[in-house]
Amino acid sequence: MMPYTRILSTLLLFAAFALAQGIGSEQVDFNKVKVNPAEMQSELNTRADLLQALKTGNTTKVDSALLVLSYEKVPESAIDSLEILQVNLIRGRYDLAVPQFANMLMKGRKKVRYSFANDSLYHYLKNETRIAPRHHWHRAERDQEGRHLKLKGYMTEAAQANIKQEYKDLASIFVDLHPYFILYDKGYWIYLGSIFEDISPDSMANIIRIRSEEGVDFHNDIDTLAATMMLIRMEAFCENYPESEYSGWLKRVSGNIKGSIKRYKEYRAYYKDKFYTGGLGLELFIGNSSTFVVGVPIQISRFILTPSYINGESSITIKENQVKERNVFDEFFVTAGIDVYENKWLKIQPFAGGWDFFTAGLQGDFRFWMSKTPGSEFHDATYLSLKFRYMGIYHDTKTATSDETEEDELAEEKQWDHRFFVGIGVHFW
Repeated sequence: MMPYTRILSTLLLFAAFALAQGIGSEQVDFNKVKVNPAEMQSELNTRADLLQALKTGNTTKVDSALLVLSYEKVPESAIDSLEILQVNLIRGRYDLAVPQFANMLMKGRKKVRYSFANDSLYHYLKNETRIAPRHHWHRAERDQEGRHLKLKGYMTEAAQANIKQEYKDLASIFVDLHPYFILYDKGYWIYLGSIFEDISPDSMANIIRIRSEEGVDFHNDIDTLAATMMLIRMEAFCENYPESEYSGWLKRVSGNIKGSIKRYKEYRAYYKDKFYTGGLGLELFIGNSSTFVVGVPIQISRFILTPSYINGESSITIKENQVKERNVFDEFFVTAGIDVYENKWLKIQPFAGGWDFFTAGLQGDFRFWMSKTPGSEFHDATYLSLKFRYMGIYHDTKTATSDETEEDELAEEKQWDHRFFVGIGVHFW
C-alpha cells in the first residue's frame, strides 16, 4: 500500500506543479476553450468521492481522486490549483501545499481557469480552510483578518512540519506574507458577476480570471514589526538558496513590500496633512453654575468660527446692603478663534466674540479617538475629542439697595464672569 501511495503522491505533485506553472501559449489556448458542465458528470462524481474521502480521512482515495481530476484535458476545469492547495492544507500535506502556494503567488495577475462545479466539495473546502475571500462588503475587514489568521496558522504548522528545510524556510516567510497578497476564489467572481448579470451554470463553468495578485489594503491593520522580521527571513532565504526557483521572486517581492510599508505608514499618518486646515464639528460643554454651551465650530485654515448657544441660571448676591442680580444666559453668540497649536492628540485655541455680551477665553481639545484611515473618495476623516474651556464673560448686571421694592428700576452695570467647562465633540475634517 505504501509504494502505491508514494507513486500517487509523486504523480499528484507533478500535476500540481504543472497546474501552477503552466504559463505558456498552450494555457492561453485552453482558457479560450468552453467547458460544458453537462458533459462533466463523471468529474462531478469524482469530486463527490474526493469529498467523502476527505471527511473519512481515506488518504489513498483522496490521492486517487485528485490524480483523476488533475489530468483533465482542459487544465483546472475539474479541479483548480486553489482547490488542490485547500485539500493539501486540510490533510497537512505541507510538502505539497507550500510549493503550491508559492507557485500560485508567483502566477499573480495571470489568468487561470476555475473549476466547473459549484458543489459540496467547493463549499466544504472554502469553509474548512477559510483562506479565500467572502463576498459581504459590510464585514470585509473582519473577514480579511480571519483569513490572514487562518493562513498564518497553516504556514506556522508548515514551518514546523517534517518537510525539507527549503520549504520550511519558505513557510516561515509565508507566516507574515499574507497581508501583501490578495487571493481570489470562484465564489468571489460569481458574486461580482451576479451584481450585473445572472450567473448560469455555463458561465460559472467558464470563469477565467486571476487567482492572486500583490496588493495591500491600507484600511486593515498591518504589523510592520512582523514585516521587518519577514524581510530579514526573505534575505536569508535568498542567501541560503541562491539557486532556488523562489529566490528571484522573493527579491522582487521584498522590494515591493518595503515600498508598501512606507506607503502604509504615510497613509495611516494622514492626519499630519490635516493639521491647521479645516473641518466641521459639533461640541457640547457643561460648566459651573449649571451652564451649558452648544457650538458648531467651522474651521478654515487656522481660523475657527463657532456659532454657539449658551444657557445658564441667573444668580442673586447680596453685598453691602445691595442686591446684585445677573441676567440669565439664554442666547446665541459667535466666537472667532485661532488654531495656535495642533498635533495628533492635542489642539489649542484662544478665542473671542459674543453678541449681547463679550467673551474671551481658551479651549483645549484632546483627541481620544480618530479614524484609522481617511475616506477613499474625499479623503475625509472623523475624530472625537474631550474638551476643556475657560470663558471670561463681560456682561450686564442689575444692582439695587436691599430695601428697594420690585417696582424700583435696578441700575445696570458691567462685570466679568468666569466660567469653566468640560465637554465632548465630534469633528469631520
